[in-house]
Amino acid sequence: MYKTSRTETPHDPTIPARPGWEGMFVHWLADRDHGNMETTVFNVTEFPPKRSHEVHRHPHAEEYFFVLEGSGLHLTDGDPVRLEEGDLVFISKGEWHGFANDTDRAAVAVTVMGGVSHYSEAGYEILPGSRPQTIASPGEPAP
Repeated sequence: MYKTSRTETPHDPTIPARPGWEGMFVHWLADRDHGNMETTVFNVTEFPPKRSHEVHRHPHAEEYFFVLEGSGLHLTDGDPVRLEEGDLVFISKGEWHGFANDTDRAAVAVTVMGGVSHYSEAGYEILPGSRPQTIASPGEPAP
């Protein structure tokens, strides 16, 4: 058995400084380095208000994205889809996706990646022309 929590697992200090992830916090709760997982990566990500990251894909991993707190937009290479607290999205290997917190409160999501033991094995490709952004509220000019 392996047990951990966000309070026991500090956030990854490299994430908030990465382009496209500014201000976001990721806690890698279970993977090859945390619990010696062989086929699954489990993390919790905190998205600050009005932040998004680029649309991307993982060619070697499928992904479940569960909104634990807050809401936002599931980004794709097509139209965005509104996600509310309690919603789950399944993302196939190679499918374009991202998340935009377009609200005034933080959003927290649980992500489970299948078929890999570490995030680095999933692959990470950015959709051409996709860039992270700060999101304006409706009626506000974009920053």
